[in-house]
Amino acid sequence: MTPISKSINYLKTSIFYIALGIILILYINDHLVGIYLASLVFVVFLVSFLISLSSKRRLLRVIREYPIINDKEISNKLKRPLEDVRNILFSLSKNQKKKKWLIVFLNTRYFFLNENAVENFKQLYYMGYNEKKILEHLQRSTRIKSRAEVKAIELTLTNQKRLKNK
Repeated sequence: MTPISKSINYLKTSIFYIALGIILILYINDHLVGIYLASLVFVVFLVSFLISLSSKRRLLRVIREYPIINDKEISNKLKRPLEDVRNILFSLSKNQKKKKWLIVFLNTRYFFLNENAVENFKQLYYMGYNEKKILEHLQRSTRIKSRAEVKAIELTLTNQKRLKNK
């Protein structure tokens, strides 16, 4: 996380606790005003959550078309700041264990692999190919450029227990 995103997260948390304190104080003085303000704050946080959720779905819908795409390309295609795309990919990568696609983090970059690319990788891995052979085969059909990317994909799949031993 960059210092800017850390400060934004700190600011969001601070605003939430300040609003909670104000609501509590107003509720003690006047119950009706406190309830109205609490419901207003709830609606605002609900709307921000729904906006965030829809941006994740939109991002997934766009990037599933590509076998492999990195965060910079996603940012250009969606015309969104790179930091926003990385934050969305980070949050998606935390809950990808049961998904068919894969998000890999390598050298401060995120890579997204769709279902077909993951299945191709798994097939080559189960055939007993080493990193070099897997790279040669995947370079023909996808835009994998280095053995480090192949190794990162393998490690990510292994860590999520989605890849069995050869």
